[in-house]
Amino acid sequence: MSYPKLLILNQMAGPMTWELAEDAGRSLGCVAVLTGHPDTLAKGSSEQVRLYPAAVYQRGSFTRRAISWLCYAVQAFFWLWRWPADTPVLLFSNPPILCWVGWLLKKLRRQQYAVMVHDIYPDVLVKMAGFSESHLLIRLWRRLNRCAYQNARVVMTLGELMAANLERQFDATKTCAGKVEIVYPWVDTGKIKPIPKEENWFAQKYDQVGKLTVMYSGNMGLGHDIETMLGAAQHLRDQSNVHFMFIGAGPKWTLVEDTIQRDGLTNVTLLPWQSEDVLPYSLAAADVALISLEPGLEGLAVPSKAIYAMGAGAVLLVLSDGKNDLVNWVETFSCGVLSRAESHHLAHVISGFTQDRAKYDTRAVAGESFSRRANGHRLLTKLSGLNAE
Repeated sequence: MSYPKLLILNQMAGPMTWELAEDAGRSLGCVAVLTGHPDTLAKGSSEQVRLYPAAVYQRGSFTRRAISWLCYAVQAFFWLWRWPADTPVLLFSNPPILCWVGWLLKKLRRQQYAVMVHDIYPDVLVKMAGFSESHLLIRLWRRLNRCAYQNARVVMTLGELMAANLERQFDATKTCAGKVEIVYPWVDTGKIKPIPKEENWFAQKYDQVGKLTVMYSGNMGLGHDIETMLGAAQHLRDQSNVHFMFIGAGPKWTLVEDTIQRDGLTNVTLLPWQSEDVLPYSLAAADVALISLEPGLEGLAVPSKAIYAMGAGAVLLVLSDGKNDLVNWVETFSCGVLSRAESHHLAHVISGFTQDRAKYDTRAVAGESFSRRANGHRLLTKLSGLNAE
């Protein structure tokens, strides 16, 4: 069996990572992916993409996540060692300690690697978990990050503010790229596309035909303002033409469930994660996509769910009291509106969509600026020099 031309490591290798692997397999040759994502592993290996199972990411407490990160990182080290040292490596930031493995292997055997940062750690821990900047863990984490980033051939991230944040944390001129490169997240607009509700079995099943469907689809984690969304649903409970759908999982899933039961919210539907074959239909049922980042996470993460929502033709409704890359995109590409993180204001904005939604062509924005073809190719271009010494 021939050696792969590129090694991709991502503990939660979702659709974008899979699509990148497919495209890289076609352009470079065989690609190997190490992941713990069950849906991706279920696809099975092909001639162009070989899948290798690893530790599954554990949601929940920081301790559970940290243990799963460590398990994956150890597996990654030995898995990388099995391949020739001149095989280029792309390391995603899930787990966020994975870049340290790349740095260690470069020291041990001159391994060349690139880093794609989706969430900036340890900043997320400082903002969300209450860690102090003076904490030994945080200081050690930042030092290891600097070593790992400065020894990478290229460090990439998802938006301009995230790139600026990263460049304050290490000397990007020491990388071969000389700066933090920006590669927007993307959506395969051939798979995710608008479907009229009258022709969409998902919209029909959940009685969304003829209604304004306001949807939150994705991880209901601590960094997402589910509380304000539920407050807006309570304010709009008497508007029969507006319905809220929450789809996903995470720590705040039970919050939605408990609120529905406690307040008798018949205008809210709560569903678990939908399988990949259902996703195009569930996303296309949305007229308005709710997207949020908790205060403090500006410039540290970008919810990729926003790009998928645009591919399905939904208007973005971004909850934000600060500046972040999502706000920049809404303002730059006119793909939605902004709302303060306050339930009365959010309800007022949603009410306006019953008349104004038609003026937003988010599908066109997705095709022009966030397509798989354009941004996937851009990322592959950034990897072209990985096997150079």
